Amino acid sequence: MITRLLKCSLALFAISPLVNVGPVNVTALLLLLTSALQLSTQPQQFFVFWRQYWGFMLTMVALTSAFLLSNLFNNNVNILEATFAQGRWFLLLAVASPAVVCNLNTRDWRELSYFSASIALLFTAVYLVDAFTYLTLGSNFVLDLIDAKRGDPIRPSWVFNPHPFSRTLLAAMLLLLGCALTANRRVLRALCCIGIFGLGTLLILGAVRTAFIALAVLACLGVFLYRGKGLLMSLSAALLLSAAGLWFRGQLFPVDKSLGFREALFEQGVDAFLATPWFGGGYQAARAISWPPELAKFAGNQTMATTNTHLQWLEMLVSYGLLGGLLFTALWLLSGWLILRASNQCTGTKKLAGVLLFLNWTSLTIASFTTVYRESEWALWIVTLLASLSLLERQNITSGIPQTATKPDD
Repeated sequence: MITRLLKCSLALFAISPLVNVGPVNVTALLLLLTSALQLSTQPQQFFVFWRQYWGFMLTMVALTSAFLLSNLFNNNVNILEATFAQGRWFLLLAVASPAVVCNLNTRDWRELSYFSASIALLFTAVYLVDAFTYLTLGSNFVLDLIDAKRGDPIRPSWVFNPHPFSRTLLAAMLLLLGCALTANRRVLRALCCIGIFGLGTLLILGAVRTAFIALAVLACLGVFLYRGKGLLMSLSAALLLSAAGLWFRGQLFPVDKSLGFREALFEQGVDAFLATPWFGGGYQAARAISWPPELAKFAGNQTMATTNTHLQWLEMLVSYGLLGGLLFTALWLLSGWLILRASNQCTGTKKLAGVLLFLNWTSLTIASFTTVYRESEWALWIVTLLASLSLLERQNITSGIPQTATKPDD
């Protein structure tokens, strides 16, 4: 019963970025609680699991400590609350990893993938209908039905911030691609292909430049990592989608000043980092930057009338100094190494899954050079890492290597 609840909470958490920030936070709390409940029945799983991945755990603890020190040295009014706001994703990962990896087997992950793919297809249809009615009739009828607000009237496919949602669309496309390549029934393969086409259309309408660049990189990297004929053909088509998206963006924004804005944001971020280089300015220090006049209107159009450095690595340096920035970089690279390891060590269908997971990590990494992570990106990263760790564990069991005690694999 508890394992079933754990699987359901993970499934809801995995698809929550398709909806909005609120559902991500709610499902994250649900996953945390169910993972803790699962571990309460077998607490040894926590220690056995993290003994195997002690380097990753140590880096998470060190980074969270850097958050705490920075907030303490900057006399933050709510030191613990600010530290928790940034470190809650590491807490979730620390608790959920042993609970999920040790108690969900291959069949559970397969069912979770099909469930997530089905929801992705449902939201593809909803968002496509919304984009059509908005473009042709100027109506918000669909969003009104689901009580959502359009984040950007220029980009009709988005119901919230277009940048994190573009990463969500790419993750959903990779998921549907995996299902299309492994499904035994033609109807399922056809539905997945239709879903990929629909999500690609939404990606073009969103006109997020980074997403198209990431798509082209993923296409080339996917062909290099996986020589399967189906993936080669599918990801090659991504180059055409990327080119179409960049062309459409050029039509939508014939005069694009965003690169100039980003350069100014970067310069201000560097100045803020140099002002407090060792421990930074504390949680969300970038929001306290005094932006120059040319950025005042740009900042005023952002959520809560604030903006940020639009560079995740610089954001960490501004908030938590050199110590926090280096530790975050180390944690991110460690996660990528684990995900790539899962891809390299597996074969067959698991190999394909590992490659797709690594491509999603790569997509998130590319995004971090042009914006900062929000709830949806953290959720996608956690699910990607959890799935990769599970692949590693399944591979260890197949190879006969004694590792963390898990459920019998199906």
